[in-house]
Amino acid sequence: MSTRTYNIGVACLVHDHIWRIIDGFAANPQCRVVAFAEPAEDLQAQFLKKYPDTTCYTNWREMIDREKLDILVVTTENCLTAEIAEYAAARHVHLLIEKPMAATLEQAEQILQSVKQHGVKLLINWHPNWYPAMQTSFRLVREGAIGQVYDIRIRRAHLGPREVGCTRHFYEWLYDEKRNGAGAFVDLGCYGANICRLLLGYPKEVIGWRQRLVKNDITVDDNGTMLMIYDKALGRSEASWTELPPFYDSIFLGSTGTIVTENNRVLISNDAKKQPQPIDNDVLPPHKQNAANHFIYCLENNCAPDDMCSPAISRDAMEIMTAGLISDREKRRVALPLKQ
Repeated sequence: MSTRTYNIGVACLVHDHIWRIIDGFAANPQCRVVAFAEPAEDLQAQFLKKYPDTTCYTNWREMIDREKLDILVVTTENCLTAEIAEYAAARHVHLLIEKPMAATLEQAEQILQSVKQHGVKLLINWHPNWYPAMQTSFRLVREGAIGQVYDIRIRRAHLGPREVGCTRHFYEWLYDEKRNGAGAFVDLGCYGANICRLLLGYPKEVIGWRQRLVKNDITVDDNGTMLMIYDKALGRSEASWTELPPFYDSIFLGSTGTIVTENNRVLISNDAKKQPQPIDNDVLPPHKQNAANHFIYCLENNCAPDDMCSPAISRDAMEIMTAGLISDREKRRVALPLKQ
């Protein structure tokens, strides 16, 4: 086993998912969390209370220039990820970027160009994909456990970022079209776009709809839906910031059965007369349990990240969402690939 230690830095703390990610790195014996960059004093204090031996910067450029980082965790608003990635990649720092990768397709492609040019690794973190139930359902679908999959339905819904307890630093930019990319349509709809691209491939057409149905105190959409149309399949991504109680589960329909995820359980049926029944989740090896372990595994073995956190697939998810936004705006089906 390698004894190499990897120095970890964090660019910005305004994405609330940072705490789960950085805890994974801190728990990995090959990692040392050395520095973070964040101008907000309350977030600085929160990080230093948890990791008192780290160096605090207010500017991420200064941190990257001064620290000898191996990996940079980018947890900022979506519109800034490309700028940070380009700067870090040019200094040969590997990158972990929290989903959905960027605010626009152009920014996503800028990130891919930067990491390719400078030969650094990039992992896009889709945190539900580390759950045993998700990986178990992905395996069953790929192994043909329910035959030809013709319909995937992914719904991610809760009462809204502010209402479910997200910090002000997080929900302020989620409610900003330019900084987020849209509203719930991007924040939660991105999961379905990524999973459908992962399991069904690249769609032929996309239909998108988004609207503010309930929340009069925000200016972006609070509900959205995308239909991804394939030759012999349909992918559905549903997003809501108005649902009570939360719903974060998935349905996979196949020619010989059905798979449902429910509260980190997998249920399956291959009998038309029986409802899906629970099965045991797969026992995941350490490098499939969280983003930190997986990234270190990739660096140690000089391999690309697994498909569920692949930059290329995440880029395609951005294209699907972009097509959905065009579809909603122009009230039409949008063919892929998009002409840029």
